Amino acid sequence: MRCGTCGAATRASARFCDQCGSRLDKVHRGARRPPIAAGIEGGDRRIVTAVFADLVDYVRLVAEYDPEDVRTRVDSALSAMGEAIEAFDGTREKFIGDAVFAVFGWPIGHDDDALRAAHCALAIREALARVDDPAEAEPLQVRIGLATGEVVAAPRRAPGSLDWSLTGPAVTTAARIQALAQPGEILLDEATVRAARKGLEIEDRGLQVLRGQSRPVRIARLLGEAGFQPWRPPSGLMIGRQAERARLRHLIQDGRGGALIVEGEAGMGKSRLMADLAEDARGAGFAFTWVDNVSYGAREPYRWGRAFAQAIADEHGTDSGSMTRRLLFTPDASASQVRRWAGAVAAIARDAAFSGWEAEARLVPSQPARVARAMRELAVRYAERVVEVSGPRIVVIDDLQWLDPSSAGMIDELIRLTSRLPLIILFGMRPRSAPPIPSLAAIERLRLAGLDEAETGELAGAIAGTSVDPVEARHLHRRTSGNPLFITETMRAVLDDPSGRRISFDGSSQASSVPVTIRALLGARIDSLSDDAREILRLASVVGMTFEEPFVAEIAGKTVEAAIYERLADASLIVRVDAAGRWRFGHPLIHDAAYAGLLGTRRRQVHARVADRLEAGGTRGAIGVLARHRAAAGDKERGAPLLIEAAEDSLAVGAADEAAQFWTAAAELLGPEPAAEECRRRAREALGLVTAATPAGA
Repeated sequence: MRCGTCGAATRASARFCDQCGSRLDKVHRGARRPPIAAGIEGGDRRIVTAVFADLVDYVRLVAEYDPEDVRTRVDSALSAMGEAIEAFDGTREKFIGDAVFAVFGWPIGHDDDALRAAHCALAIREALARVDDPAEAEPLQVRIGLATGEVVAAPRRAPGSLDWSLTGPAVTTAARIQALAQPGEILLDEATVRAARKGLEIEDRGLQVLRGQSRPVRIARLLGEAGFQPWRPPSGLMIGRQAERARLRHLIQDGRGGALIVEGEAGMGKSRLMADLAEDARGAGFAFTWVDNVSYGAREPYRWGRAFAQAIADEHGTDSGSMTRRLLFTPDASASQVRRWAGAVAAIARDAAFSGWEAEARLVPSQPARVARAMRELAVRYAERVVEVSGPRIVVIDDLQWLDPSSAGMIDELIRLTSRLPLIILFGMRPRSAPPIPSLAAIERLRLAGLDEAETGELAGAIAGTSVDPVEARHLHRRTSGNPLFITETMRAVLDDPSGRRISFDGSSQASSVPVTIRALLGARIDSLSDDAREILRLASVVGMTFEEPFVAEIAGKTVEAAIYERLADASLIVRVDAAGRWRFGHPLIHDAAYAGLLGTRRRQVHARVADRLEAGGTRGAIGVLARHRAAAGDKERGAPLLIEAAEDSLAVGAADEAAQFWTAAAELLGPEPAAEECRRRAREALGLVTAATPAGA
């Protein structure tokens, strides 16, 4: 086992850590803790969203009010901040006087860390408004800044201690953005807005040059969450999916009820496809209701039920409490039914927007099983009345894998209603997630695969505003496997690169070219693995896109259980090539995200080990592979000659483009040495040969 404070390996029978002395059974809720990957050579690189929250006018408050009262209030405020951070699974990194610094995405990443951080910021602001204050004191206010980007999470050793530190631009950017905020404001950088992808109401504040930085950053003000506001279609281009669109439209043609699951990996366009049905549905006389589930809401009882009721109320311009009374309390409802339904609503009204139900709280049944039964009965009556009042309806329940368990029974009842009411339910869900509702097993599944090569080029061209060369489209398709989100974010990274350089789609790109949004998404999947599986995935990423089990075991220096590869395959991170133990990464972005998680020092060490094993095994036939590993290891003495040799070999067989890449890599490795200029000259000559060989008009 490992120490929960410093991450050091400990003896199985030890009660205290030999390294830092901490109790091994002690849990520090909300305190700093080492990442799961800490055991992999002392840390990793990862995408996080940093949050800085600073109380306004703390120095003035101390000067104008009793210091004891101020301290009591500030302690209460900091405690409220810590609770908000913990509620959304963030990590309170440290308190700095009257401010708090937190991160989302360390030690464990989620694919919605930016969204969690934004909701946490809103919760902090709301919590401070409730902090008790003396009658003569003024309300506490806070400034909050959020930024998303790469950090290095690694141990920092000082005499007698071992602590963990996060270093990266996101940390300093969040602090600088916070300083720009007005009292009560929450400001975000553009990377956070993009990584959140949906669910936020923002106001663009334009470009700002932050203190200590030369490149301007686009800033936005967070207005609020969009989850419980009137539904808007997910934005984005709709390319391809003709067969899938036709299947969904067929559901509404005869005006009857039904249910269907749209299944696909994150970014495949499930939400966009279902949103595309809205106009056709309304044209056919169906009302259209959309309710999202969120990962941090899975522990909130009846969250989906409350969100659904709020969505219906929004359509009628009223609050959910009034709307629920209007639908339930009809003349034909018996007194016993009214009591059960009122008690069921009151059971969840305390923490929801069901205003006006306070008096019914006394009607809440004392037995939990009775409440659950009443909620199912309530769901049936509520849905029947919604259809009776508003007519046929389509209900989209997106991100079903994050459904709160208590709402499952309500949705189960709605599925049953589709057999006798003009009610269509569409579920958006990721694959491999266990269906949270038993009746889902019998429902048709529409599985979304990636776009094909032509559609990839069409989407890329639409984003770029110009046509994309078919060869580049082919490389982009291979790199993204046709995942629309990956295509979109990769193209945005290309278009937004201020240096004018472009991300290469031909497989020669470095890990740093993976857009932040994709790094965060894939990083969360990698974080969900066990320590051993994550280590093997990252070691394999150094070997290359394709790798063999025995070779990875040699690099790891230990026997690797076959079950680890099976778990990686189950997570769709790797794919079996043959029965002899050969595997490949699911697609290049997964490979690049795994590779990017390694610290630079660790990465160079593993590249050197790979090169040593290749040479020890007599594998010099693929001279280019060996050359790249030596170069990546920073081995100038052995790497530069190998790169030059690989360049000459490539040129000899007419591969001038590859030769230019090898000479350029050699020049970069040689640095200021005179031989570097000769390599650059040879690279230019090779590129000239490529241009001369291109057919006219191509």
